Amino acid sequence: MEAEKSRWGRDLTSGSLHRNIGYLALPMILEAGILNVSQVLDTYWMGRLGSAALAAVTMSMTIRWVVNSLSNGLGVGGLAVVARRIGARDRAAADHATWQTVLLALVVSFVLGGLGLAVARPLLLLLGAGEDVLPLATSYLRVAFGGTFTLILVFVINAMLRGAGEARLAMGVLFLATAVNVVLEPILVFGLGPLPPLGVAGSAWAFVLGYGAGLAMQMVVLLRGRARIGIDLRDLRPDFRLMGRIIRVALPSTVQMTLRSTSRLVVLGLVGMYGTFATAGYGVANRLLLIALIPNFGLANAAGTLVGQNLGASKPDRAERSAWWVSAYAGGYTTVVATLLFAFAPSLVGLFDSTPEVVAIGTECLRIVAPTLIASAVGVVLARGFDGAGNTVPAMTINLLSLWALEIPLAWGLALLWGVTGLWWGRALANLANGLLFALWFRRGRWKQREL
Repeated sequence: MEAEKSRWGRDLTSGSLHRNIGYLALPMILEAGILNVSQVLDTYWMGRLGSAALAAVTMSMTIRWVVNSLSNGLGVGGLAVVARRIGARDRAAADHATWQTVLLALVVSFVLGGLGLAVARPLLLLLGAGEDVLPLATSYLRVAFGGTFTLILVFVINAMLRGAGEARLAMGVLFLATAVNVVLEPILVFGLGPLPPLGVAGSAWAFVLGYGAGLAMQMVVLLRGRARIGIDLRDLRPDFRLMGRIIRVALPSTVQMTLRSTSRLVVLGLVGMYGTFATAGYGVANRLLLIALIPNFGLANAAGTLVGQNLGASKPDRAERSAWWVSAYAGGYTTVVATLLFAFAPSLVGLFDSTPEVVAIGTECLRIVAPTLIASAVGVVLARGFDGAGNTVPAMTINLLSLWALEIPLAWGLALLWGVTGLWWGRALANLANGLLFALWFRRGRWKQREL
């Protein structure tokens, strides 16, 4: 019995729900918090280069995430398949699914890197990048898309590690990637000794090299069998049938993530109509909102793992209780953070860009949108609960409704009445609708019958 327990690690399908949530959530939240460090510093360094650099990176990162979102569903598909097999105590099947997901991610990453390089400049022009912003953003995207395979593979493999219950290992990978990024960014951006300053492009290089280090660590772990999943060098042939099953799970998730990222692109285009200061102010505010929300992605990952493994162990009611409790924890945390963002908005925006116009616009955005992050947090957790069950259609449908049927029309219509302020209200109302729809749909419980 002890040998079996040692082989599989902590049993997430029995015992205290709250202890299991804490066991998974703490490293996952720390993993998400590590992302916050690099994002805060990236915004800070770009702010030191000026509003044009800040606007350039805001546009570039939005475009990059649109392209990368086309692959993010693979991580969800891999997590769902691996979690089920770990819950059923089938290590060989989990390892097999791991390699097939990695193989898919490799192919997709190279295709998307080429696509990103082809569409970067036209998209920047469409977003209204001016003469001061366009060359900076172009230099960033050339590097970012050239090395996009590092980001995609790290996120896909980390998703599978979390699905297997290896939350601490996934955290270590991201810690290494972020540490390399944080150390290299100021050196590459501003130069050091014989190294010339690369400016905005230096930020992209630091990002790619950091995630390259994380990917190298993952390969060592998987090949040497140091986790509950691995890669068997005797089983590297493509399994097109299993790939098809992973894609069927991943496709709706890919669509919903693309819907989310492209909606951000459209909003950014609307903001760009109001000039560089508006784009910079939105960039700072949006980054702060994302920083506040990111720990909820850690909690959401815990929910996805618990739902997947408990369904694999034929415990659907325990899977549902896990998701609702994680949602409660996420809502409580976000209430505190949203209050702080509202109260200290001018000072927080001013840390990154003290230009009065930028501070005014960023402050207004924060104070309108921050309170609705509570609903967003619940939506994020329950969306990953659906993902863990392999039932990815609800998240796609709800994001289609809340982002494209509500946020974009509302933002555009209210902007006609209230200018840039209307954009913030469009997003706030969409956040509220998103959280409510996820809660109602999850409560129906049909996701419990999903077979993988």
